[in-house]
Amino acid sequence: MVRSGGFAGIEQRGQSDSATDPMLARLVDRVDLAMVPPPGRIPDQFLYDIDIDGASTTVGEAQLHGPLRELVHHVLGQGR
Repeated sequence: MVRSGGFAGIEQRGQSDSATDPMLARLVDRVDLAMVPPPGRIPDQFLYDIDIDGASTTVGEAQLHGPLRELVHHVLGQGR
């Protein structure tokens, strides 16, 4: 997962493995990347490039809701 954009344009990366992270496995089961709408054109928003087992999409900050939001915060929070 890569977060980019925002006002400062600072990139943040995170990675985790659902085989060793039960919370991640539960979140991944609740997310369908095919159903995520494309990011809107909002100035200075964060964009998230998400790859789950070869399925990938780019999500705008405004589209982060429910399990997808939890997934992003869980994975990016691992590096802190």
